[in-house]
Amino acid sequence: MSSPSVNYRTFVIANPIAAAGNVKDEWPLIERLLRANLPELDYAFTDGPGHATLLTREALRAGWEMVVSVGGDGTLNEVLNGFYDRPKAQEDFSISERGFVCAENSTPTPVNPDAVLGVIPMGTGGDFRRTLGLMGGIAETVDRLRGRHTRAIDLGQVAYLNHKDKLASHYFLNIAAAGLSGLVDHYVNRSWKGLGGTTSFAIGTLRAGIKWKNAQMAVVLDGTTEIDDMLQNVIVANGAYFGGGMWIAPGALVDDGQFEVILMRDLSFRESLVILPQIYSGKHLSSRKVTRHQAEQIAVRAVGEDRDILLDIDGEQPGKLPALWKMHRGALKFKV
Repeated sequence: MSSPSVNYRTFVIANPIAAAGNVKDEWPLIERLLRANLPELDYAFTDGPGHATLLTREALRAGWEMVVSVGGDGTLNEVLNGFYDRPKAQEDFSISERGFVCAENSTPTPVNPDAVLGVIPMGTGGDFRRTLGLMGGIAETVDRLRGRHTRAIDLGQVAYLNHKDKLASHYFLNIAAAGLSGLVDHYVNRSWKGLGGTTSFAIGTLRAGIKWKNAQMAVVLDGTTEIDDMLQNVIVANGAYFGGGMWIAPGALVDDGQFEVILMRDLSFRESLVILPQIYSGKHLSSRKVTRHQAEQIAVRAVGEDRDILLDIDGEQPGKLPALWKMHRGALKFKV
């Protein structure tokens, strides 16, 4: 029996428009470096929303051992979701009489349980790379893809109502939030991102903050602790950063089996302006209107609201409350 190759057979999925088109511009260099380090290699470019998920499933079913995402956090999220069969949200989740999303069965079904996820981060936000310490250049990042050393990291799942009012479900690696963050995504994803992640998200946050009105929400942590309050944001964090470098959840670990839950309470617009720069250094946690919790399952619904409370899932905006977050400990093999 032949021994396994020193490197994984690798399929690369690149989003050519990520980072305001930098992926397309840098692709000749990226491909050269990849082929120099990973002899068994093929690649494909995405051509629209959702394409990376389909490409990933096809690659894994074709026998590729590692799939590498080249792009931003949104591209990485799409690739991640391709590692699993599409959840049957209508069968796996329901909405209770109280209006919370409940899980009937939410065990992920991997396309290939041994498959490995890799990343070359080149996007607007680049928040997940900060949590993992992947802050080097392209050459250093590609070098990390060599060999077979991996790290088991936690997988988040959120079930929610999509924009057609149907139950849907999505996996995530970094952060999924409800409230102001969802409106920020709405603005950022419809704007030019050539100014970079920090500036794009800061402008989007200010625009959303002007329009946003805090909402009464009910939050249930691990089925026992219920918090009913006027909230600006409910942030469920596997990683530590979001919004183009905001250190929203200091101490969050991607392999501890727990979400950090940050509740931004009834902050006024003026208070938000004061606290916004503090988030970049993690000092916002000292505010009496910011509370921190840990949980493996979080259910959230709006209370008496006649408007949509939008979600932010790894920088994308696919739906709204009510929603249920679930932790799947160590469910993903990540290339480090």
